[in-house]
Amino acid sequence: MKVFTYDVSTFEEGPRIGVNGDSKQTEGVLVFTSWVDKGLLQKNLSLPHAEVDLTHLPSRDKDLKKYIRSLSWQWDLTNGVRPGLWSQVVARLQGRAHQREEYEQCKKSLFGERGEMSPPLPTLADRSVQFPSYFLSQGGLCVVRRIVTVLAYLHPDITWCPVLIPVTCVLLHYLQEEVKVYQAVANMLTHTGRTEKGERRMYLMDTRLSHEAMNRVFSDLAKRYAKAAYVFLKDFSDVDAVMSEWIWWIFGALPFEYVVHVMDCYLVEGMKVLYRVGVILLVKWHKQINGAPPSDVRQSIQDWCRNISSHIPVKDILKKAFKIRNLSRKLCSTLQQRHLATLQRKGAPAITIDSPTHTATHGSIALSPVESNVLNHAQIHQLWCWLPQRFSLYEPRVIFSSHEDGYHLRNLYQKCADNQPILLVIKTKNDEIFGAFITESLDYTADKNKSRAYFGTGEMFLFSLTPGPVRYPWVGVADSGDLSPSHSMFISADNTSLVIGGGDGDGIFLDQEMNRGHTKRCKTFNNAPLCASGDFHCVSVEVLGLQQEDD
Repeated sequence: MKVFTYDVSTFEEGPRIGVNGDSKQTEGVLVFTSWVDKGLLQKNLSLPHAEVDLTHLPSRDKDLKKYIRSLSWQWDLTNGVRPGLWSQVVARLQGRAHQREEYEQCKKSLFGERGEMSPPLPTLADRSVQFPSYFLSQGGLCVVRRIVTVLAYLHPDITWCPVLIPVTCVLLHYLQEEVKVYQAVANMLTHTGRTEKGERRMYLMDTRLSHEAMNRVFSDLAKRYAKAAYVFLKDFSDVDAVMSEWIWWIFGALPFEYVVHVMDCYLVEGMKVLYRVGVILLVKWHKQINGAPPSDVRQSIQDWCRNISSHIPVKDILKKAFKIRNLSRKLCSTLQQRHLATLQRKGAPAITIDSPTHTATHGSIALSPVESNVLNHAQIHQLWCWLPQRFSLYEPRVIFSSHEDGYHLRNLYQKCADNQPILLVIKTKNDEIFGAFITESLDYTADKNKSRAYFGTGEMFLFSLTPGPVRYPWVGVADSGDLSPSHSMFISADNTSLVIGGGDGDGIFLDQEMNRGHTKRCKTFNNAPLCASGDFHCVSVEVLGLQQEDD
């Protein structure tokens, strides 16, 4: 069980932190980018005056590493050296050509000319984790979503990288251009450059297997460099569950000040910095509890990390982390390759299917503008992210609109007869928007002599877009065991009514004049009622068809 919860509609404010210094001087916030909520930042920080350090950066890896390690902890959060430092360091990472043009073009395609849409996060982010925003403004959080969405679209081979979100949030504090933040995270994921010793410098994992291998690497390092703590965890907890959360001690629990100082070194040296810091956090936590097992070990570690400023200053964390002997990049790489090979032989770990689903079922896609009276571009984008993957590259088009085609089911059936699958969307008098993905053609209803029956497939789902996006898949997706016929009552349609979802209630019921209807929990989709009152009055009904680009 994860200790964090995650809702794609928001990010957490982030841990409160304290920095020693003169709180009267506030011009130091000017070092941060325009995406930072400086008012919120000042409420949570005591910001000293920014001392700008213009020291020339060493060119050799070894010298730069020593330089950053020796000075990073001395720079307060507003030190003017950091924007230039981070910009120069990430510029050294190798990436593919024309990234700036590629990003701007894709952003325009996905989000339009103004790029103001705040898209749902793609599934390379972990839906069970709630990420801290680190004092970004709402505009800054929108930029984070844009960057991650474009990256997922341009790099479909990157399928799992939950740490990408907090790393992007932190980078956005000091890198002045949105496209530079994109270039930084893209190159951190795809970097193939070597150190002066010929070793690959790794930053971020890009698949579930590599992420799981990373957790196993940390477990091995904990056995070796935090032996007493590891033995304690093995005796008093689910040690594998604790080890699987180590990265969130850093990017989910540590105060912002500590994260920034860790990032100084991480951007230069890569993953081994995170391993070193994680090991020290484990050692120090174990020493703090003094052998007394807490009731919830995982929560105890996170609480200790959140309040770390009262236990140990950031400079001591870094100094002790870098004193660990023989925790080298080569060792980490060897362990990573070994665990990855083992996992590949065994196959990928099982993926849990949540219901209801609040996030996309596959990566982000670019859609052409659609003239809809009900949906905006962001809502259409969300619906397309929920479609089965084989339909994700199809284009949406409105094939029925009650405003133009009339308020009668007969008209809807005629317009949709040659189309499958379709998305039915209903807007109520109270501005609630919900509907269903229907996989079968509605020409089934044309023959009046046919007895009323349920039809459809397990790919169908119900959804609601207000107040936030929620998807209700067929119950058989999560539990294919003991299902009764009432769990497979997908759709029933004739000229008197349209019913989607049955079994102890109608998921959606619409009368023949598409005027009134109701929505209740049903066994087929195990949905909550899709509108607040259950009963609704239709303002508009639309049907979106799926069209291949070359049609």
